[in-house]
Amino acid sequence: MDAKLPASAQALDVRILHSIPTPVADALISRGCRQAPDVTPEALKEVLAQHHVAGLEQRANSMLSACRQEAAKDAWRSADSALSLLRKTARPKVTLPCTGLNQLLGNALRGGALLEVFGLPGSGKTQFCLQLCAAVQIPCDPNISIVEAVFIDTEGSFVPQRYLQVCEALLAERRPHLDPPAAAAQLEAVMRSLHVCRAYDATELYSTIKQLGAFIKGRRRPVGAVVVDSIAFSFRHELMDNTAQRARVLAEIAGTLRQLGADHDLLAVVTNHMTTRFGREDTWLAPALGETWAHQASTQLRLEKMACWQQPGLGRATLTKSVEKAACSCAYRISHKGLRDDGPEAMPVDGGCTGLAPLWGRIA
Repeated sequence: MDAKLPASAQALDVRILHSIPTPVADALISRGCRQAPDVTPEALKEVLAQHHVAGLEQRANSMLSACRQEAAKDAWRSADSALSLLRKTARPKVTLPCTGLNQLLGNALRGGALLEVFGLPGSGKTQFCLQLCAAVQIPCDPNISIVEAVFIDTEGSFVPQRYLQVCEALLAERRPHLDPPAAAAQLEAVMRSLHVCRAYDATELYSTIKQLGAFIKGRRRPVGAVVVDSIAFSFRHELMDNTAQRARVLAEIAGTLRQLGADHDLLAVVTNHMTTRFGREDTWLAPALGETWAHQASTQLRLEKMACWQQPGLGRATLTKSVEKAACSCAYRISHKGLRDDGPEAMPVDGGCTGLAPLWGRIA
């Protein structure tokens, strides 16, 4: 094995190489290996031994080989034309049983997108994720077979009975011709095809997401969606003494999710908490994890509960960031069936809704 990487990779920082995990890259930098050509087998073995990696020799060789291939790759060989990108947008997208949300999100519901959903507790973030997974697994077209989905749960908020209820309602709407035995069999297939992984801390979350690629490749059925509920839970109180490392780990997680979306044509969704920001004269609520994370998702959707005792479960979804649409909103309702329109038609709202006061906003 060669001692160093090719000189053609001399401009590449080790922190941007997908083949080198962020904790390993940080340890290499502390040893003076800042750029790809500086990475030697000896330094890599020392770092892996420090992290107690099993199969040290084999892992170091495979990582260095992958690093060499990545550094020598010509990025322009895989460049897309505008026409090919336009054709990709013509592919089918996920259809939610809520017309307002479908119109609001548009192409953000197609494979390859990274969607961030944020809001206060009780606003419907987990319900949105459950509804999206059900919509992915039970498409509108009955000729399309069931696909799989991945739900990464960091908060312990996944309730299988609730997901069964959501899927049962959607199956009844989209497959009304099925007799009870056939409907029960398809419902069981849907439940079997949702893979739920519990991650208890930032390390487990990072490891789970980094291993998703191999898991997806090993499935016989395609995976249509990956949900992380939530990204903030594991990071709001971890790595607080090293914000730079936290930002790099979060950026690598987002990059991995985007890469998985592009490689496997799946939709990646993450939920986020909200935190209080302080100005000179007032305070306001904003998505957690700071400005660095705010740039990672291509689309951001804010969910808020509406204070209207006469209409329980009513909420408002606002598109706060999009590459193709201006900021706009729609109403939705959380019922036993899942997320639905508030009434027979979608209810767009323009910045406010008469008689309905949002429970969150700027705090004077």
